[in-house]
Amino acid sequence: MPCSVSNFESGSNRYRSNVRIGNWFEDHCLEEDKMSSFRKMRDRGELLVEKARTLFDNFQREVQLAAPKHDIMIGAVIQLMPVYMNILDMDTSELHPALSVVINEHAIRSSQTINEDCELTVAPSERPCVRNSFRIVSGDEQDRTGERLKYGQRFRLECVESPDDPILLYSAPKLTNLSQSISTSFNSQKYGELNLPLGLVHRSKIMCPDGDIPKAFTNWFCMHVDPNKRFESEGETLPSNSPLVIVHAATNRNLAAENVVIQTLFGPEFLVSVQNYRNVFKREIWKNVWMISNGHHTRTDN
Repeated sequence: MPCSVSNFESGSNRYRSNVRIGNWFEDHCLEEDKMSSFRKMRDRGELLVEKARTLFDNFQREVQLAAPKHDIMIGAVIQLMPVYMNILDMDTSELHPALSVVINEHAIRSSQTINEDCELTVAPSERPCVRNSFRIVSGDEQDRTGERLKYGQRFRLECVESPDDPILLYSAPKLTNLSQSISTSFNSQKYGELNLPLGLVHRSKIMCPDGDIPKAFTNWFCMHVDPNKRFESEGETLPSNSPLVIVHAATNRNLAAENVVIQTLFGPEFLVSVQNYRNVFKREIWKNVWMISNGHHTRTDN
């Protein structure tokens, strides 16, 4: 017995860390394959960290808004900004929140630019960029670039980085089974009922006669913030940087900033929906009061 133990101990000295047998050799091969795959993905820019960097560069690329004017012009690049955010224990005066496009973490691997899988939020806006700027286009298929936008006139909101096949903002009513027709990661509710969400769609899809999304779902119009002045203001030019109500034409519901914070890849942001929020006097509260900004971040408390 002592002899055998001695032989075992002396024999074990022959095994060094660089000797690979059995499962050791298999693990070594797997590590080599992983490193080789890593290098190839790195060289092709397919690593998640590289895609995330590209995503942030694309979404936060600075955009030049339209030249400041008293009236909003069709064809202008603008921002949609809540006039006031009534968030408990939070000072929002310096946030300059604006309607923004956000992508969820599951879609990063497939695309690093704005696409139909993106969602909408209200996010802090230090400066105009690709994700928080939109182009106003006519809602009647006519090229009205340079004309003044008016109260009650239909218009569409187009993402600025989609020249070949523009991506438009839209909403849609619920399906016959009362489920949402737009898939989103987060939803808000009013009295227990889900609010209508916002989505993005390529223009080529709404122009198709047998498409799932009618053109009317991409149309919006503005109303005067004062209900008593809406009839007389119909047809008047739309002032920039002034409180107003933005209405989804197909559902007759208003664009709404929600006091619900969600975590996104860009940090904490607020939910946005299409829902009517009014007080006992039938007047829209702060959630439905927006302004179309051409660069002047002026605020009016509601």
